[in-house]
Amino acid sequence: MSPVIIILCLISACLAFTMLFAKSPITSALCLLGVLIMTAGIYGMIGEHMIATIQLVVYAGAIMVLFIFSIMLLNLGESENEFKDKPGIFVLGIILGLSVFGLLAYAIVHYFNQPTIAKKMGQFTPELISQLGGNSKVLSHALFSQFYVSFEVISLALLVAVVGAVVLAKRKID
Repeated sequence: MSPVIIILCLISACLAFTMLFAKSPITSALCLLGVLIMTAGIYGMIGEHMIATIQLVVYAGAIMVLFIFSIMLLNLGESENEFKDKPGIFVLGIILGLSVFGLLAYAIVHYFNQPTIAKKMGQFTPELISQLGGNSKVLSHALFSQFYVSFEVISLALLVAVVGAVVLAKRKID
């Protein structure tokens, strides 16, 4: 593994921990932006330039602008720690989070240790992808033909979530 990838991973891990323990929502959002940029760098270093570009444009660009705009619109400041009065809920949340992480890690390891994983390639073999014009062309064709409705439903769900957050914040201000 390249030393540059290791450095990008370490920076990403530090930013992720800072994001989790930051008191300001803006600081958390900016740390998340750093994690997304480091992830794009890792994708670029392993030769997946299309995914790195999508990571920068869609996630680090559009989604983070939406997050920061929502935080600024809702005027979220530093909030008090709600777990000071109820440490049991905090411990329960940590236990549940670690158990979900453990189950997810077990499922991923179990899936990739199966001997038949090479047989489950799907309909797009490397030869077919090169015949159709490359990864970008196949991905964009699938996204905007087969999965167009799913793509639009996700964008609509994000819009509804932002409108709901604004309505809920408006009630608290009034």
